[in-house]
Amino acid sequence: MKKYIYLFSITAVIVGMIVMSGFLTAGGIYEAETFVIQSRDMDNTVTGSGRLRYSSGKNIRSQYSGIAGEINVKNGDNVKSGDILYTIYKADESYTSMLSDESISAFLGSMAGGGDRSGIIAEAKKYCTPETVYADTDGTVTDLSINEDDIIKKDAVIMKITDTGTLEIPVDINELYIGLIETGQKAEVTFSALPDRRFRGEVTAVADEAEQTSGLTGRETTVEVTVTLDSSEPTEQLRAGYSSSCSIIASTDKDILVLPYEQVRTDDNGDHVYIMKNNRAVKRYIKTGREYKDGIEVSDGLVSGDIIIDSKEDVSDGQSVVIKQQMGNSDA
Repeated sequence: MKKYIYLFSITAVIVGMIVMSGFLTAGGIYEAETFVIQSRDMDNTVTGSGRLRYSSGKNIRSQYSGIAGEINVKNGDNVKSGDILYTIYKADESYTSMLSDESISAFLGSMAGGGDRSGIIAEAKKYCTPETVYADTDGTVTDLSINEDDIIKKDAVIMKITDTGTLEIPVDINELYIGLIETGQKAEVTFSALPDRRFRGEVTAVADEAEQTSGLTGRETTVEVTVTLDSSEPTEQLRAGYSSSCSIIASTDKDILVLPYEQVRTDDNGDHVYIMKNNRAVKRYIKTGREYKDGIEVSDGLVSGDIIIDSKEDVSDGQSVVIKQQMGNSDA
């Protein structure tokens, strides 16, 4: 007798499980992913792009017209004040009009196949005075633009000596948003070459004048904003010229509810979500407000702590719900 009672009990449990499974499945959803919505602070950002550069440096200009002699440095070299940069064969002012690539080329052309440029340069050097040019500041050589025996004109920029300790990005901001930008605002910077890293920055300058630039939609009026990288950031992997995207934090909204865009449903009566209450799905109409990068503000209809049923689930109002997975909170 006990044996039959035992078998009957097992059968009843199995049948009950099948019935319960059928009940949950018949409702369309019996397992749901959920998350808890909580108040949080949201940043209002203005985004622009630019290329990384050294924030300060000095252009080395030629004081004379002449011919380049030995070049003692190359791009990327670190120099100290007093180091030799290059030698120039300084031409007398009365001969500078003749000392040009055009004049030399014309002279060579008039020679019936005789002579060559190097020979003429060597001969010209005999009538020039060699001058050694020294660095007058510490830094790194960049933008070196001459080679030995090049013709140099007075005031030409020969190279730049930059301070590599500080890096910055000039960012073009559309005139519609420049009123939101001011010095001291924080920024998040990403680089195409290092997509998985985020760098901290700060707005250090806003240009006084606007200019016309080429954008995705054609010509637009922009103002240059300078974002300087935080001095504590590790910059050993960065290179001047890297392309970047800068998200400048223009303001911060405090203690608001934000839903990811994909969680908001819409019907004839408006926007809504499904929340979980007493193990059932409850349809809740909401009012939305400001839009952010990560979602949209819920100005009415929800409170902090509500359990939101993930919108990918096919749920209906009043349906029984079993939590399959608790997702991260909306402020994660």
